[in-house]
Amino acid sequence: MAEILSQSEIDSLLNALSTGTIDDDVQSTEQSKGIKVYDFKHPDRFSKDQTRSLQMLHEHFSRLFSTSLSTYLRTITEVKLVSVDQLSYDEFIRSIPNPTCVNLIEMNPLDGNALLEISPSLTFAVIDRLMGGKGQTFRKNRELTEIEQSIVLKIIERIFEGLEEAWAGVVALSLELKSTETNPQLFLQLFLPTEMVILMTMEVSIGESSGTFCICIPYVVLEPVANKLSSRSWFSGRKSSEDSKKDNAMEVHVKKVDLPLTAFLGNARLKVSDILSLETDDVVPLQKRKDEEIEVSLCGNPMYLGRPGTHRNHRAFKVTEVIGGDLGWIK
Repeated sequence: MAEILSQSEIDSLLNALSTGTIDDDVQSTEQSKGIKVYDFKHPDRFSKDQTRSLQMLHEHFSRLFSTSLSTYLRTITEVKLVSVDQLSYDEFIRSIPNPTCVNLIEMNPLDGNALLEISPSLTFAVIDRLMGGKGQTFRKNRELTEIEQSIVLKIIERIFEGLEEAWAGVVALSLELKSTETNPQLFLQLFLPTEMVILMTMEVSIGESSGTFCICIPYVVLEPVANKLSSRSWFSGRKSSEDSKKDNAMEVHVKKVDLPLTAFLGNARLKVSDILSLETDDVVPLQKRKDEEIEVSLCGNPMYLGRPGTHRNHRAFKVTEVIGGDLGWIK
């Protein structure tokens, strides 16, 4: 997010331009040298690695929320991460339109709160879609009614679900909505004006309409898990967590697969004429004694040895030896 200038600063710049005190050649020379202005009053608290991790984390969230919102609105929606910025809390509050939808979030188990701001263009587009419209927004901004607030609350719940899942690799968050206001100035005293915050801005496209929402988290809230916000640890932790979930899901499905298990009591060789002449009560001798172990095959492969018998009035066999080893041969 660009730095916001006060009215007095804007007037000073306009006066300087009119009097010619600003030298454009000097400015262009400095820019060509790659000089970057550093504000010692507002130093960056998040490293580049941590900012990159937050960017990957919320890109994952945007994909989750896009799927959830598309299902809820029954239309194709696109959610994408626009930017991840560091700025002071005062700059963030003064950049929010009034009225808007500002929500105070408790981020358990982290000690502190965050803010979720949903732009009027997005809230009214969602309300119009859920009320039977095409998802169009209103040109004139106004405060939300109680019914409209209850509709927006359903969207906030889905945002919370996506954030909790996306942050699972860093910390097991349990988000709770504390309050909702339309005037952002009511939250002006929530943190110190100079407190550094990280701001994630998302853009949501619903048909031909689009809007934004942003998540503002102060550095003091994320400080206990700052060491986990490295791209290497976050990516490896997320990968191992996803692999574990996939393995568990695969194991559950594999255990439900039916496999043919066949016990061979014995065999016999007969002439076709003998088979044709078989009648009731005829006895066919098998090449197997009754006290011998029988072979049990799994998917046509010898797997066990056992003895035939009965169990609770059902035909059964008792496994006495495993001869097939592991099940690596099953395809």
